[in-house]
Amino acid sequence: MKFVKRLLLVLWEKRRQFLKWKAKNYTQLIGDDYQPSFSIDEDYFQQAVIQHQQDKEDYYRIGDAKRDDSIYQTFHKIELSKTGPPTPPRRTIIKPALPPKTIAETTQSEESTDVQREGIIYQADPAAELIYNYGPALESDTLHCHIRGGSVDGLIAEATVYRDMEFVETVIFTHTTFIPTEELLEKLIIRFEHFRESNPVICENCVKLFIGVLGHVWTGLTKPMINITNDFTEMLFKYKMLREAQHLEQTLAQQYYYCQAPAPSLPSATEQPWATFLKLKPQQVALQMTQIDMEKFQQIKMCEILKYVKVPSEATSPNVCSFVHHFNSVSSWACTLILRRDTKENRLRVYRRLLSVMEHLIKLKNFSSSLALLAALSKTAVKRVVHLSNKQEKILASSLELMDNSESFKKLRTVLKQSKPPSIPYLGLCIADLTFLLLGNPDLLQDGNTNFTKRYGAYTFMNNIRRHQEVGYNIPPKPEIITFFNNFSDYMDDESLWTRSEEIKPRVKRKQK
Repeated sequence: MKFVKRLLLVLWEKRRQFLKWKAKNYTQLIGDDYQPSFSIDEDYFQQAVIQHQQDKEDYYRIGDAKRDDSIYQTFHKIELSKTGPPTPPRRTIIKPALPPKTIAETTQSEESTDVQREGIIYQADPAAELIYNYGPALESDTLHCHIRGGSVDGLIAEATVYRDMEFVETVIFTHTTFIPTEELLEKLIIRFEHFRESNPVICENCVKLFIGVLGHVWTGLTKPMINITNDFTEMLFKYKMLREAQHLEQTLAQQYYYCQAPAPSLPSATEQPWATFLKLKPQQVALQMTQIDMEKFQQIKMCEILKYVKVPSEATSPNVCSFVHHFNSVSSWACTLILRRDTKENRLRVYRRLLSVMEHLIKLKNFSSSLALLAALSKTAVKRVVHLSNKQEKILASSLELMDNSESFKKLRTVLKQSKPPSIPYLGLCIADLTFLLLGNPDLLQDGNTNFTKRYGAYTFMNNIRRHQEVGYNIPPKPEIITFFNNFSDYMDDESLWTRSEEIKPRVKRKQK
């Protein structure tokens, strides 16, 4: 207000001087008899000028006090930030000395400092600690498409918010690639205790995530996990969360009994009468093979697939190894069934029957056993001793075109994308894609944060496998066909197959010149 008042007075004085100058000039031009048509209140003007001078002296009065020029000397050191103008420097206020802290207060302050240092796991909403591709997602949008990475604690804290279920499942299925399971469970307990009283929703989500992680351990269950789970169960009983504690106990018991279950015994490799196979209808054979494949395929756990990509082992991935072994057994069993026949006509009859079975498998969208039979029927040791008709050659060629591995199984990928469950994909193709993704992308971003885009890509592949597992065929078993299969255990190895093929049709030795 003082500045506005001073400005008005200055303008008023300028106007007065201008009018006096104008009147003087006009007087010189028209004579001394001229009087202006306006008048000025000289008394009011003089009072206003005096008040202005007093206000000016009050505003700029320094008196006997010395001015602190150090504040103004620091202005040239301030740099403008991109976010906005800098805040003006403040005078340093000297506070009276405080009494020394006690040992208890010192310990408490150190603990609070540790909490601030590890603050991400204690934050209710860690979205600001994550790295986004297009900025934070809206409430109606999915979050996982935007999160590019973040710290380990930030990803764990975000999973307990349950903003997006796919993000939570990605952490559950792929957490072993960036943090051990035992450490993840301990961090969930810490976050549970921190928000037990202040935020019941996050507290409940911590329990849900704990149960979700423990429920997908399977063969990876260890003694430290059991101890951590037992301690957490006692804590839930202590806080009277009985339903969650019972659910956690049941999950632990399920995982424990799964690890203690004995491995299934394989039947003995006894040769079945091959004439039985010719009496069976190809469609019924394909249906029983599909049901057996689906039962083995549904036993595969998601955690086994990641472990199989790193180190193929029956100890860590028993169901994946069993399914791969079954694929190879079906292929070798089909080759053996053809080459063991003594006459040319019988070998051709068995070959035709297996070719018809393969056609029915493709119609059933069983791309696992159909590819296994295709590998057997197109094997050099088999084709050299069997003479096919033009019609059979066309059937085999069309199947080979579908299963062609050029351009990374492009046609087979197209068929798999268009096919709806129930279906059984070719597991070798899924594992190859997952291996390429995990080995071809870094675990960390350039700033050292966890590369979550890589984990979500792995989850997408595994979720596609799980999508095929959810819907089964529910084909009733036929004991006579299953007995003939004998778990496809009666087969010869590759060297024996070549030996048998050369016995049927010896190689023609070229004459040496």
